[in-house]
Amino acid sequence: MKKYLLNSLIVFTLILVVGCGKSNKLVGTWNGSTLDGLETTFVFKKNGSVEYKNQFGINSEGTYKIDGDKVTISLKSWDDDKVYDFSIKDNKLSLTATDKYSPSYKEMIKK
Repeated sequence: MKKYLLNSLIVFTLILVVGCGKSNKLVGTWNGSTLDGLETTFVFKKNGSVEYKNQFGINSEGTYKIDGDKVTISLKSWDDDKVYDFSIKDNKLSLTATDKYSPSYKEMIKK
């Protein structure tokens, strides 16, 4: 009986751990452009770091944090953190700026 309870407890714990794990759909390399046509690449890593590159040779590193359907990106080359509403549909990422000064990115393709 004790063995059965112990095994049940182990299985229940594993279900909780796996079930509570949140997959990060942003992880990966995304290529696209701003609404104005600036070609851009974001590389979101599992550890919360991000790399940014654009067609003019600007490269920067930083961090990102997801909160629901928002992502806050902090890059060394940016003066301030940028908050975006994000969505992924049909393997395409859209980052919509939550302020009127930051660029938005539509339908970035995952490499």
